Amino acid sequence: MALAVIDAKNLIDSAHIDGIDNVYTINIPSEVVENTDQTIVLLTDANTNLDIPGNNDFGALRRMIEVQVFYSLHPTRDPEEIDVALYRLFKHHDWDIGENRGHTYDPDTSQLTSTFYVSDLKLV
Repeated sequence: MALAVIDAKNLIDSAHIDGIDNVYTINIPSEVVENTDQTIVLLTDANTNLDIPGNNDFGALRRMIEVQVFYSLHPTRDPEEIDVALYRLFKHHDWDIGENRGHTYDPDTSQLTSTFYVSDLKLV
């Protein structure tokens, strides 16, 4: 069983979404942090809850991750189109779309960013 962020990374990588250059889990490598020429996705664990109770036990994990997108200063695709492609990808693969924090600007890099949450149910 892989971590939720690994499952999500593999899903995004396999989709080859136009406009996304790289996907990272847990943290962005230091050599990439200040690169504003690429659109990158950062996946981090948000929480895990026990689910499907029964017989004084549980049968599944409800795994939530935070998805942050850091858009290139000169994106090749409209950021909202990238967001929609990600939402559809997760939704079509049985992930639930949760809270969406909208678009903001990173004060350090002047990049447009978006943050939203997705979760899945992993039987254990």
